[in-house]
Amino acid sequence: MKGLVRSRLTLTLVAAVVLAAIALPLAVTGVGAHAAAGTNPTFKFASSGEMDCNGYSKIQQSIKKTMACTDPHGYENSRFYDNGHYIGHDEPTIQFLSNSPGSGNNVKWEVTLPVEHALPATQTFEDMITFWFNMAMCDPKSYPQQPCTPDSDSNHSGVDNSKDAGSAFLELQFYPPGFSPFINQISCDIHQWCAALTIDSLECNFGFKFCNPNCTEPVNFAFIQKDGIPTGPPGPADANNSTFTPNKQTLFMGQGDTLDVTLQDTSNGVKTTVLDTTTGKSGFMVASAKNGFEDLDLNTCAPTKFSFHPEFSTAKLGNDVPWAALQAALGVAVEIGHFTPGANGDNDQDDPPCFPGPTRPGCLNFAQGGDIDFDGSSYVADWPNGRHNNPTPVKFGSISHNGFGPLSAPNGSNDYTHGFATYQIETDVGASESTCMPSGDGCTVPPPGAEFYPFFAQSGVGASCRFTFGNDIQGSTVNDFGRDQQYGTPYLAWFFGTNSSGVQPNPCTPHGND
Repeated sequence: MKGLVRSRLTLTLVAAVVLAAIALPLAVTGVGAHAAAGTNPTFKFASSGEMDCNGYSKIQQSIKKTMACTDPHGYENSRFYDNGHYIGHDEPTIQFLSNSPGSGNNVKWEVTLPVEHALPATQTFEDMITFWFNMAMCDPKSYPQQPCTPDSDSNHSGVDNSKDAGSAFLELQFYPPGFSPFINQISCDIHQWCAALTIDSLECNFGFKFCNPNCTEPVNFAFIQKDGIPTGPPGPADANNSTFTPNKQTLFMGQGDTLDVTLQDTSNGVKTTVLDTTTGKSGFMVASAKNGFEDLDLNTCAPTKFSFHPEFSTAKLGNDVPWAALQAALGVAVEIGHFTPGANGDNDQDDPPCFPGPTRPGCLNFAQGGDIDFDGSSYVADWPNGRHNNPTPVKFGSISHNGFGPLSAPNGSNDYTHGFATYQIETDVGASESTCMPSGDGCTVPPPGAEFYPFFAQSGVGASCRFTFGNDIQGSTVNDFGRDQQYGTPYLAWFFGTNSSGVQPNPCTPHGND
């Protein structure tokens, strides 16, 4: 995502000084200019909620302190600081591109969930805390605070970025089993997967001249439910413990299950549907005002019930969320760099919070942002590789014989027959590297300190062609796209901390591609 960076990886003392100097204009103008006008005196805010996904709100404690938040970039294309805290993290991604109407607001994916092997084998939660499908949303009360017309390519100005529409970032997140409870760890269950619809907004104006310190990055959160009813209020100002506690209607999915995942606009708001084709069970969530979704006022943080709709009609290049560190509008990403095994991790300052299990003891690396020295589970070669010392990989594919990647349908249609001819692979790990400079120098993959960096690969050909993530899969991988080289070089025109492959052809070239 482009303009900010979320708290995930902590930096060395020297790097922190360098980054603080870079972020100084934002810290001074963003907090000092409007601190007195930061709240609405007529609205009583709850003492806890999710008015800042990163946990640094000046007026509210976060209920869930291990949220997977959208990663922004900041003032004059620098690293983003939330109330003085660097919040960047590591999100390898494939973003798909298409000029076809419907490709930006009506898509379907096929995904097969990993299968865990018995301890002491590495578990999926050690490698990644979530994978997610993303889509750009309209939110006129989000950066850069401009009106937005749903399902329209007119929202991207193309020339004057100050005229871009207000944008929010949808992530349909899937959470691996084994490290529960969800409210303060990362799993819903010991053995099963769950999923949630999250939408992050950014309470900053154009150029990050002002960011409200009380509600910098508000997040809406709702589990995918069999009855479509949230477990608790999803809105950032009203969220409570029930919001982050699964109930009997929460959709649980088994290891190895194959899912059809649909993201499409409706008159009530964007609808995310997960059909478990292995069991026949399904769940959904609509990001509607009726369900309690909210956006917030830039100056006062006052909430308004709001129905979120997709921002764009197409997923063409340039139709992106303008504040995100990744150049992203429609794709899939994996959030890595959070788990360090052991009761006290490796005794680094970036380890906490730490937990005794339940599956195995470990630390989640959220207290100072993340695994900033890149020595945790995500940065060693313990990723799926076709052997029983690791889980099977997550597989991303299409719904039919058209090849892997998402499939789109014309607006209002359920005929998902159009593939995506091109994509780009990205990672924003550079923004969290102490060596990475705005010139692009020192922004490396893998990052300094890492023994290994996971990558996307192609498994199978023709109708069986799929993406995997992690390592080469023994007996399955047919193309690993150069392993770490697939991430390309720093994309300075977007954000120096983001590496990008540039636009590439879909290697499966499915029939019906646009």
